[in-house]
Amino acid sequence: MSVKIATRECGALVIAEVVFDQPPLNILDLPLCLELQSALAKLRDDDEARIIILEGGGGNFSSGVDVAGHTIEKMPELLPAFHRVLRSLLDLDAVVIAAVTGHCLGGGLELALACDRLIATKDASLGLPEISIGCYPPAGIPQLISRVPTGRAAGMILSGEAQPVMDLHDWGLVDVVAAEGKLDDAIDKEIARYRRHSPAILGLTARRIHREARRLWGDRLDTMEREYLDILLPHPDSSEGVAAFLEKRAPIWAPRQGLVGPEDVAL
Repeated sequence: MSVKIATRECGALVIAEVVFDQPPLNILDLPLCLELQSALAKLRDDDEARIIILEGGGGNFSSGVDVAGHTIEKMPELLPAFHRVLRSLLDLDAVVIAAVTGHCLGGGLELALACDRLIATKDASLGLPEISIGCYPPAGIPQLISRVPTGRAAGMILSGEAQPVMDLHDWGLVDVVAAEGKLDDAIDKEIARYRRHSPAILGLTARRIHREARRLWGDRLDTMEREYLDILLPHPDSSEGVAAFLEKRAPIWAPRQGLVGPEDVAL
């Protein structure tokens, strides 16, 4: 099993730590997505934990969804499975904290952004590099636009560049910056903010927040998913970007800059 759950009590609160460990980079392939969804469903059904900490093992949060899975054959199964994980986080009646170290890229950042609070070490690497392999982050677009000014969201998505954690903290994207090696201390300090509250009311409040988050970006996943699979994935530059990444070479983009779909007047 790549996903483990450990629970502990902190005063009246029950805290669950969910660690997904698929070394070295915790790539979100189909089996790991299914395991994560199952673990989150178990926490939802148990309905005891009011604080849930989501963390990648081995010093990295996640380098994202499996690049090798970005194909017309595999993506129709992989992308919905990953999006079900994000929806599962919104189904929890608990405060969900992403504890980020190392790489937190692409789908890994989308996973972290689906949490209520994002705590990252100062040396972590956060970014959405999808455009460099000929695609875009379908969940990340509405997530970022709901959290930060559109210009900053667009710059991050369109450049594909990782951003310094302190800059992301200034934007409001990262909630807490922990010193290197001090992530556990930052998590404990975060939990202390909630200890005096009623666990039941904390859960009801988290439920209300998650319903609003579903309205802001969760309900957009079906549309983003459909457009990604029907319009972006068939574009030749999408398959070229993935092939170039896997073959460790520079991509050769199509000479015609046309789109694919009914709005493409160039084809």
